[in-house]
Amino acid sequence: MNDGHLQLGYHGCDVTVRDGLVSGRLSPSPSGNQYDWLGPGFYLFEGDEDRAMAFAEAAASQPQRRLTARPIATPAVVGCVFSVHRCLDMTTKAGRLEFENAYLNFQAGYLRIGQSLPLNVPVDARDEEILLRGLDRAVIQFIHSSRQDVAGLEQFQAVRGAFRQGPEIAPNSGFHRDSHVQIALRDTGCIKGWFLPPDTKELSQPELTKAQTAMRLVRESTAKSRQRAEAATR
Repeated sequence: MNDGHLQLGYHGCDVTVRDGLVSGRLSPSPSGNQYDWLGPGFYLFEGDEDRAMAFAEAAASQPQRRLTARPIATPAVVGCVFSVHRCLDMTTKAGRLEFENAYLNFQAGYLRIGQSLPLNVPVDARDEEILLRGLDRAVIQFIHSSRQDVAGLEQFQAVRGAFRQGPEIAPNSGFHRDSHVQIALRDTGCIKGWFLPPDTKELSQPELTKAQTAMRLVRESTAKSRQRAEAATR
């Protein structure tokens, strides 16, 4: 990542959120969920509108996987222009070394108090992908909190990572269908503006009202499903 340069990212979301961000009715809301690979932040797919839409569509069609904190009724993508000066970049050797050193210190602390480390685990035992990144998130949070303890050391504004995901495209090629580069913006002040991807336009008021109704119904249905699931585990 080039420090201070303008960059483009794409956020998969509900169409009501897309239009809310573009119009200024909504402000970006950082997420802090257990599936957030890079720790708390506002998540963007770097330069990849199609991957952002695929994510939004997956979240809408598979609400039981809880890929988003807010359910999605009408998948959409919003573009974001941002500029970051201080990034924990896990695609670089320096970033990975910082993570490795933090992990060793983090692990030592848990061993001293006799507690088990958080784990990276799949959502479901049948899943091949590990989506719940408890350990990765904890180590990244440890990095952020450790920097707070060092006088004069500025906080990272973002965390960036490249992830191999999905089935392999060709035998032993190393390329996977859903691989992507993601950025978690910890400092939303890095955002310079929002835009609609090409060939899209803001909803008219009747369209927006319809989309808001669909979103409300999906939220209610999802909430009931989660309540039933939690009751079944008690």
